[in-house]
Amino acid sequence: MDRGQPPRGLLCPECGTGLEPIGEGTRNEHRLLCRHCGVTFRARRRNDGEELTGLHPTTGASAGPFSLFWRRHALSLLEANYRFGVVVASSTLLLFGGFVPIVRGWLKDEINDWSDVLSALGGVYVITETKDPDADLGPVLARSDAPLIFTTVDEVARKLGVKSPGQVRLTYLPCCGVVAWGNSQALILGLPLLRVLNLGELRAILAHELAHLARGDATKAAHLARFVEGLRRALDHADGREHGPLGSLARFTFRWSARLIGPIARGQETRADRSAATIAGGSAAASALVKVALVQPLFREVLEHYDPEDPEVPNLYAFFRAFWYRLPAEVHSAMRIQVLTSEEGANDPAHPPLPDRITILQSYPDPPQGHSDNAPATSFLGDLESLEQMLHNRLFGLPAIEPSVFHRARV
Repeated sequence: MDRGQPPRGLLCPECGTGLEPIGEGTRNEHRLLCRHCGVTFRARRRNDGEELTGLHPTTGASAGPFSLFWRRHALSLLEANYRFGVVVASSTLLLFGGFVPIVRGWLKDEINDWSDVLSALGGVYVITETKDPDADLGPVLARSDAPLIFTTVDEVARKLGVKSPGQVRLTYLPCCGVVAWGNSQALILGLPLLRVLNLGELRAILAHELAHLARGDATKAAHLARFVEGLRRALDHADGREHGPLGSLARFTFRWSARLIGPIARGQETRADRSAATIAGGSAAASALVKVALVQPLFREVLEHYDPEDPEVPNLYAFFRAFWYRLPAEVHSAMRIQVLTSEEGANDPAHPPLPDRITILQSYPDPPQGHSDNAPATSFLGDLESLEQMLHNRLFGLPAIEPSVFHRARV
């Protein structure tokens, strides 16, 4: 927020009433009040000259498209230099006696592949390639299972100028995303979210995720993110055993790539938020964002206390559905306020702070609302109960129920 001026245009997430400033606030934040609900909120002050979509909220570095372009290329150069450096350094070490520990390890049956060779030379092996993630993402939806979802995906993709993903998958957890591996692309929809969102909010989430696909965030940028994460895992697995030129190269590359990937990820999220607000409207996009942040920890808590062995309890998704709709309205309100005022995600390297994202989204106008925008998103699915039972069985590894054959008893 601006240093001298209180924020304008912010709405209460509960009733939609405009928020009013309270006093002068503090050096780093404004205090706001909803006269209708009587609830107070805090909003971060913006540095002088900082735009909502322009500067990185932590470092102040530019996070616009131009900056994202150069940061991405710098990270690509780091990866290329790392791989080239690994080849040169390992070849040099082998020429100057590095083959001795490798032969010794091979005789002891400790050297089996290239990763073991690098480890013996003091380096780490980075895995970035993702193969078919079929076992982890959930079943593929057919058009006959959810024809309206496919129609909406095609419509949003056409507005964004991107080809619709080849697959739409229904996944187990309350999350959404796009995944690319090889020449395949998939849109991931979490079944628990469809019970919470309405159609307008679902359209906003689809626009957000397909915007990542349109701008290459799920392909080129995702490869760079996998490289940084793979390098981090490799260093963690080495647990300080990396040494020499290969170990120094790995630590140097990770230190600088980690500095680049955070602003890139935050800039991509801000860009996708703008696409969601443009297509679905600011209110729907902001509401979807709050609901996703609300449902994810709630579903984890339900999952921790759910007992699949109890015959008296329905399947996990029916259990969550009943739990969600029986929560009192005041509990819903308290949970929303806690999500909006919590500072847990302020240091998330991959996402801007939630209040900042909501501020940006609420500045976008709402399109003319259709008659069905407030309908539950589950109306896009066909046989919902069967899909819930199928995901429950897959999640807990339950065997399929074989049909019984009954014979007439002879008296």
